[in-house]
Amino acid sequence: MRAFGLGIAIVSLSLAVGGTANAAASKCDAGITKAAGKKVYCKAKVHSKAQSKGTAPDGTKLAKCEEKFDKACAKGQTKGDCSVQQGSCSAIEVTADACVPTLITSASPSGAFLE
Repeated sequence: MRAFGLGIAIVSLSLAVGGTANAAASKCDAGITKAAGKKVYCKAKVHSKAQSKGTAPDGTKLAKCEEKFDKACAKGQTKGDCSVQQGSCSAIEVTADACVPTLITSASPSGAFLE
């Protein structure tokens, strides 16, 4: 059930980061959207491991999630054909980071993702 919740969160993230779907092909948009989704997944995975062990999240691993996003977002922007992902990498990162606390807490706004 939690995997379903994560999938919904990633779809919501892609819509929040880039707005509605655009029919035009864009390697830039695709790369940045993928990077944002992977960042959310990466950070959620680190928190999940900490939750299963009853420990604090590994700061080094969280930093690696940040570094991977930074590299991937910058690479996506070099494609130069962004039509949806017009924001800076840092602005997109803020949106992605905002998803993580919702995923790692026991309550969701609607309660839909509780087991």
